[in-house]
Amino acid sequence: MIEIKTALISVYDKTGLLELSQNLINNNVLILSSGGTAKYLKDNGIKVTEVSEYTGFNEVFDGRVKTLHPKIHAGILARGDSDKQELEKLNAKKIDLVVVNLYPFASEVADENSTEISIIEKIDIGGPAMVRAAAKNFKHTVVMTDPKQYDQLSLKNITEVQSKEFAAEAFSLTTDYDLDVSNWFLDNPIKEESIKLRYGENPHQEGFLHIGNDSPIDFLNPLQGKEISFNNVSDALAAWACVQEFDEPSVCIVKHTNPCGVASSDTILSSYKKAFQTDPTSAFGGVIAANGEIDEVCAKFMIENQFIEVLIAPNFTSDAQEILNTKPNIRVLRSNDVATDIYENKMIHGVGLVQSTDIVNFAEMKLEHVTNNYPSKHEIDDLIFAMKVAKHAKSNAIVLAKNKMTLGIGAGQMSRVVSTKIAFMKAEEEGLDVANCVLASDAFFPFRDNIDFAASKGVLHIIQPGGSIKDDEVIKAAEEKNLTMTFTGVRHFKH
Repeated sequence: MIEIKTALISVYDKTGLLELSQNLINNNVLILSSGGTAKYLKDNGIKVTEVSEYTGFNEVFDGRVKTLHPKIHAGILARGDSDKQELEKLNAKKIDLVVVNLYPFASEVADENSTEISIIEKIDIGGPAMVRAAAKNFKHTVVMTDPKQYDQLSLKNITEVQSKEFAAEAFSLTTDYDLDVSNWFLDNPIKEESIKLRYGENPHQEGFLHIGNDSPIDFLNPLQGKEISFNNVSDALAAWACVQEFDEPSVCIVKHTNPCGVASSDTILSSYKKAFQTDPTSAFGGVIAANGEIDEVCAKFMIENQFIEVLIAPNFTSDAQEILNTKPNIRVLRSNDVATDIYENKMIHGVGLVQSTDIVNFAEMKLEHVTNNYPSKHEIDDLIFAMKVAKHAKSNAIVLAKNKMTLGIGAGQMSRVVSTKIAFMKAEEEGLDVANCVLASDAFFPFRDNIDFAASKGVLHIIQPGGSIKDDEVIKAAEEKNLTMTFTGVRHFKH
């Protein structure tokens, strides 16, 4: 058991501090404190001993140096009876409780009015040093870094197990804090917000949303709508990522993180009409992302045309917002002008996967036309459009397209030929003309069966990575069917 006789308190967040301090005083605990914390406690009638008085060393450099003193750290790190004699030689007390929270560095960075000087001054030095020292010595010193912990404090019988739990939270705090500071020095974004969602993918699962200031979508400041859900966020990010592939006005409609309709045109409204035409059934209750401003006419057509869960665009005209307000449940979000993160990660059953993001400059891609027939410039544009969409559909992915409009998408199947059949089935269901269309595959064709089937349905142009041991057979099939085939050399599996 650890008995609290002397406590050191130095906090920025003073939530619950008076109640904690009064409890310490009522139990005859000596309180050491410094700077603004000491003044706050004194002003509220709490008896404290200032650190400078205790150490005999005045604060210097406007408070930059105050707790970094041997009498403080010796008291925190002393190991019971084994260090008692040496502690007495220093005329120092054993510090049994350290209550410290840190300067709000991330908040200062996020403040629009902050300067380099103000940010640097929010880099806490003494605080993390005391926290780490106390956490290291958890067998003899209790550390508390969060006001939520205060009501767990029992002054007479804190167990080593409980102290170790506090120590773990302390090191977690300093780890995150140091990472924020490091990211600032490296000009990397800093994690800032965490939101508990109503639930995860399903109602019986917990869900949380962590938002950094590099988020491509402003989830913290929705223009309108119901509370965002776990699945809404997943679909919104998928739709945003897909629509960022295109420079022309474009729209992507997503269902269960897969694009079900994508189009590029001369206006956002025209693009939406074409994207919706691909698969109106799946678009119901979908998530829509546009890469340009949504105006009144477009907003009106959208809400009259389908049920929308989430609508994302870089901007909305005031008239468009008024129209959307007539459907208050639609979650309307602004996308941010940020580049796609160059790394992405997944955490699965305690195993972390990190990889560089699949960012490919299609304009610089060296296309290899492997058949005798070559596609035209217009057809190459359609091939690249289709491949950009295939890149964002779950593998095995097949995309049919014409005039920069998807006609059918097959995704997430265990067999590539099944994905191909689904893509044509979807096009046929909506009565779309697939004659002379293009077909994109996210990975190579292992056999010629896909080629034979696609040709029978009207495909004229195929784009794929190539690289199969059956490439010669697949190319021969394309030649026999008078198709063009283009290799990219780049696979786009998405799991």
